[in-house]
Amino acid sequence: MKTSMDDLYLFILTVRHGGISAAAQAHGLQRSKVSRRLQELEKSVGCQLLIRTTRQIELTEHGRLLYQQINQPLSDVNQAISVLKNQQQSLQGVLRIAVPAAFIASTLFAALLDDYARQFPDITLEIIHRHESVDLKRENIDLQLLPDVLKVINEDYVQQVFFPSKKGLFCSPHYLQSHAMPHSLNDLFEHAILTSHYDSSILPEGLNIRLISEDLELVNLMAQSGHGIALLPMIVVQQQLKQGGLVHVLSDIYQSEIAMTLIYSSRQFLPKKTKTMINLLRDKFLNYS
Repeated sequence: MKTSMDDLYLFILTVRHGGISAAAQAHGLQRSKVSRRLQELEKSVGCQLLIRTTRQIELTEHGRLLYQQINQPLSDVNQAISVLKNQQQSLQGVLRIAVPAAFIASTLFAALLDDYARQFPDITLEIIHRHESVDLKRENIDLQLLPDVLKVINEDYVQQVFFPSKKGLFCSPHYLQSHAMPHSLNDLFEHAILTSHYDSSILPEGLNIRLISEDLELVNLMAQSGHGIALLPMIVVQQQLKQGGLVHVLSDIYQSEIAMTLIYSSRQFLPKKTKTMINLLRDKFLNYS
């Protein structure tokens, strides 16, 4: 799709005036026309240039890059458009993913990154620790993974729940040598509990919470060392269960599930590097249980 120089001019006016309405009013144009032409410009270059709010606009990273270039001679403007389009379709650059520490600690996530890095060696992976929903556009983050119990701050973002896993209560055989085996949920009040922030909020009030950490491997290790009963996803403790390092307690009484939400800002302007990661996540984890 060919980029219109008129649309580029309207983009410049909008940035200079700090908003679509202000630009339209200053130059005697209809606001709806300016807005529509800016949407056409974004379609032609294949990426989002502006973050629209009720009162003002903000430039995305691509928008800033384009604005810096289009005050140059016409030949440089055409080159900037070409660079922007090629960037969207290339498998290089930086892919930024926001992930809670609890998920980063999993061997499955490490395997995913290993697979992606082997397939696309020219892409730099930047893994950012975030425990709450973030504004992906303003923080220039391509993807976010969050536990599905957390609210996403922008309801317009694309959300897909996947990667379900059962959770249970686990402790070491060593711990049970000096503590009674729990036979009911009420028995948990007699034990030290090891958990994450997410799970501590859904446990009964009044429990003796001995450790709270988003690092599930740390919770796992503390449980193996006999410091208490841990609430953990099954995927984290499978190896320890097989080797006898942990025991599943109250398995017939307490059972819950955790799932992750994959979040990205738009289906329309996804760079190829982001699409490939989304496809890899779906292939590996969408039907995982």
